[in-house]
Amino acid sequence: MQIIKVDPNNPDTKTISKAARVLKSGGLVVYPTDTAYGLGANALSKKAVKKVYEVKGRDYSKPTHVVVTDWKMIEELTETNELAKKLYHHFLPGPLTIILPKKKTVPDILTSGLPTLGIRIPNNSVTQSLSRSLTFPYTTPSANKSEGVTPYSIDDIRKQLDIEKIDLILDAQELPPTPPSTIIDLSIHPPKILREGSISKEQVGKAIKDVV
Repeated sequence: MQIIKVDPNNPDTKTISKAARVLKSGGLVVYPTDTAYGLGANALSKKAVKKVYEVKGRDYSKPTHVVVTDWKMIEELTETNELAKKLYHHFLPGPLTIILPKKKTVPDILTSGLPTLGIRIPNNSVTQSLSRSLTFPYTTPSANKSEGVTPYSIDDIRKQLDIEKIDLILDAQELPPTPPSTIIDLSIHPPKILREGSISKEQVGKAIKDVV
C-alpha cells in the first residue's frame, strides 16, 4: 500500500501514470472525485471487481457503477439513446450517473447480474486524467465500508477499510462535503430518477424535455 499526495486540480503526470499501472495490473486505487473518494479497479476484470466487493464488504446483489473517458467509451459499453446523449452533453463531466443497457463485454459480477450499467464522468481532474490513461472503465463506489460514512478524507477511509488491501491511495486532502451524484435510469421509459443528488430533478427535466 502506498499513499501519494495529489493536487486535485493539477495532478502530477507521474502519479497518474502510476495509478494507471496499478489498475492495469488488477490492483485497487483510491482516488478523489467531485463528490467523495472512490475505490477504483478495472471494471472489465472479474478478479479486480471481486476485490472491490471484498474490501468494502459489499453485497454482491448491489451493482457497481463505473467511470468512463468519453461518449465513445459509453457506446462501447452500453446501448445508448438520445436521452443519454442529451444528458451527456448537458451535465458531464459532473455529478450525474446514467444507467443504460449494458453490452456483453461488461461482466455480470459488476452489475449484479442486471442487464444495465451505471456510467459516471466526475468533474475532477484526477479522474479525468486517469481515464485518459486507460482503455477501460474503472469502478466508482465510495471508498468506505458498505453503507458506511461517506469518505471525504483519508482518515475517513482508514476508519472503515483495511487500507493494506489497497494498492495505491491518491490523497487530495479533505474534500468538501458534497451530495452524491444524481442517478437516472435511462433503460426504461419514461426515465426514472433513482437518487436525487447534486443535480435536481428539475434540472434533469429541463435538459431532456425536448427529447422525452
